Amino acid sequence: MDVAAVTLPTELERIIFELAAWQSRETIFTLILVAKKVCAWIEPELYRVLVFKLHERAVRMLQSKPPEFLRQHVHHLALFGTLERVNVAQILSTCTNIRNLALWTGDTYPELVPLLCKLTNLQRLSIDLFDLFGGEIQLRIPPWEELPFFGHITHLDVFGSIPPNLWPVFAMLPRLTHLCFSDTYLPDLIRAAFGLCERLELLVVLWTYHGHSHVQEGQSEITDPRLCIISCAMIYEDWELGARGKADFWQQGEEMVEMKRRRITAFAEGSQIDD
Repeated sequence: MDVAAVTLPTELERIIFELAAWQSRETIFTLILVAKKVCAWIEPELYRVLVFKLHERAVRMLQSKPPEFLRQHVHHLALFGTLERVNVAQILSTCTNIRNLALWTGDTYPELVPLLCKLTNLQRLSIDLFDLFGGEIQLRIPPWEELPFFGHITHLDVFGSIPPNLWPVFAMLPRLTHLCFSDTYLPDLIRAAFGLCERLELLVVLWTYHGHSHVQEGQSEITDPRLCIISCAMIYEDWELGARGKADFWQQGEEMVEMKRRRITAFAEGSQIDD
């Protein structure tokens, strides 16, 4: 048989190229040069996870593809660094199919709420909720009907100030199963979150800075096994790992909770045998 004459079904051929692209992002730049159909198959993978920290790169991305392409293929987006508000607004208005969003620009403001409301598939969010709802000067928590994106969120990472008058927000997230407080350990807040979030499976206190004096796992007076205290200095890299389907701090927390539950079960079974 002439090996050169052997052809694969188009569906199988596409799967092979997509697997190669998924395993190595760097390989995509070579593969898209193979043929037009291969480029059409795997180029979207370059846009599935985007991390922006420079104004210029964000502008280039918006100009590189038609809005419909970006709307369809951008699923994970992290914004940080010196991005101008007009660019943030343009990105969020264009990439409305985002499932995972991190807003780390240091400039969170109430005008972002209408933009977030357009993200009807948003499931994971990392944000400063206090500043989003007006901050110290004009804090206002909108009614639930003005926050439709809250209805889909399962994973929420909150950083910045979290005063008691903000805590009722957590009861407004009907599908929330994973909650994180970054660089904040407040026992009363943690207890309140457990009481307010009916479906909560994991609550992480995440320390993102080396050298900070903070509570470690095992030092907390809260014994609920769903609480995990984790250190993660490389938070940007960790977010991207999770976006690409690899282990991140959420997965680490899930494994810790499972381990705790097994220990509790083993202890209970041992106690019954002793009795």
